[in-house]
Amino acid sequence: MRRLLAAAVLVGALAITLSALPSDEVTDRAAIQKVLDAHGIAWTKGDAVAAAAVMTEDADWVSGGGEFYEGRAAIEAAHRAWLNGAAKGTRHAHPGTPKIRFIRRDVAIVDGDSYAGGLRDEKGNELPPSFSRYMAVFVKDGESWKVAAFRSLPQLKSKLTPADMR
Repeated sequence: MRRLLAAAVLVGALAITLSALPSDEVTDRAAIQKVLDAHGIAWTKGDAVAAAAVMTEDADWVSGGGEFYEGRAAIEAAHRAWLNGAAKGTRHAHPGTPKIRFIRRDVAIVDGDSYAGGLRDEKGNELPPSFSRYMAVFVKDGESWKVAAFRSLPQLKSKLTPADMR
């Protein structure tokens, strides 16, 4: 009887412990980084559709200039305008390791750095690379992570330098 009781207590404790563990954070962190990388790659290729595909359908975005875009279609249109205009031919990335805080198993707040290179002034002269910060809310739908909200934070100084981009 004692062995049966001890086994039951052990199984119960194991079940409680396993249910309290977060989802596989290593896998989720890697998946979130892949979303960030996919956005940077799409931008660099000039692909507005792919750049916006990392967003949820009802996502919102605040640009570095303070413009607000609501919904993936509006975010895609903004990216198209940028990538066909002032940002045409630029390189964009979210380098480094962002800070990821899981609010729930399917919601994460991500703080990280952004890089933009190849921007030009009105005379066509290349400008120095731009480094800034961002904050994003990611949500997990099934096995996929998407961006539900993105805030560019140009007023915050990035920890990155041009040497980090080599």
